[in-house]
Amino acid sequence: MRHLEDALQISCVRAFEFQHRKIARLLHHSPNGGKRNAIEAARFKAMGVRAGFPDLILLYPNKCCHFLAMELKTKKGKQSPYQKEYQALIESVGGKYVVIRSLDQFLQEVNDYLHS
Repeated sequence: MRHLEDALQISCVRAFEFQHRKIARLLHHSPNGGKRNAIEAARFKAMGVRAGFPDLILLYPNKCCHFLAMELKTKKGKQSPYQKEYQALIESVGGKYVVIRSLDQFLQEVNDYLHS
């Protein structure tokens, strides 16, 4: 399943970079997934890596939200409890949080967000 989410994320980032060149650097992914040995995991945790952090974050405000956070999932993928906690926290501080399941949905959400 992770491979499918990775492929979706790559497609989304490429499409964003193509459509929104001027703000492309404001779309960010923190590499907080994957398997690590105990030493790496402890170092990353100490550096601020947090379980459940969204896959992509667009650091660009619109008229109603401070930023857009996106969690990418396969068609049947479900949010973890940590991801649900992040969603609630992000929404409580004025961010918009969406679960993305396709490139078309990503493009629609981003364009709606940028034009509102």
